[in-house]
Amino acid sequence: MTSPDRSAPAIDPDLVISHKFSEISFCYTERFVRCVKIRRLSAYLPSSYAALYALGVGACAGDAVDEKELNYVYHRNGQKSIQVLPTLPSFLLQKALDLKKYDPRLLLHGQQYIEIYRPLPSSGSIVNKVAIAGLHDKGKAAIIELETTSYLKESGEALCMNRSTIYLRGSGGFSSSSHPYSYKTYPDNQILHVSAPKHQPTVVYEDTIQQSQALLYRLSGDYNPLHADPMIAQAAGVIYQTKVKERNRAVLSGYVC
Repeated sequence: MTSPDRSAPAIDPDLVISHKFSEISFCYTERFVRCVKIRRLSAYLPSSYAALYALGVGACAGDAVDEKELNYVYHRNGQKSIQVLPTLPSFLLQKALDLKKYDPRLLLHGQQYIEIYRPLPSSGSIVNKVAIAGLHDKGKAAIIELETTSYLKESGEALCMNRSTIYLRGSGGFSSSSHPYSYKTYPDNQILHVSAPKHQPTVVYEDTIQQSQALLYRLSGDYNPLHADPMIAQAAGVIYQTKVKERNRAVLSGYVC
């Protein structure tokens, strides 16, 4: 198996945590999303549909007429607009951070933390404000946490906050191994640490991820080739071996549900 080059750009903690992101403003309807950066010139993002995003994260994947999920993709029972998933702004986060100098095979979306302050409207103008929420040296890798707060452009009302954890393989080792660098802006008790019980589960729920799920989701803006190109997935390394049965297939992970 071919392994990717583990070398990656060195991280300067002071530069990372002091980095100022451009605000991102985007207008969306049920039919499309158009995005443009404020304070610096930027090209438009490709059009993306709110319903398509819902389908991409699995809405109605198991049942095309699911009573609860159909509301995210169809105007049923006379509803004037479809419901919008609160995770919709999260896929715009990757446009705020320039990761072009990092090999996409070495990137992993570690986790997603979301605070919802009110339901997202089916259409509107939103401003995303992005900040570094954490930076951690894990030896062979670095973890960067990005916090995006979404506001209604006209009123300034906060809609939600998404905190994404990005795992950068090959970018660690920028601090002493005896005192590894760790920085975060949020309190320790904000995220509950749950230990898995040792007894048998009281309820079992099984679901299926469609083989084409990642290909559908990437149309919303996540163009990491790891989830589409089987050759890149094969070269990604042993970290993904538990996620796919065949190493010549794309990795079916990386989208939030």
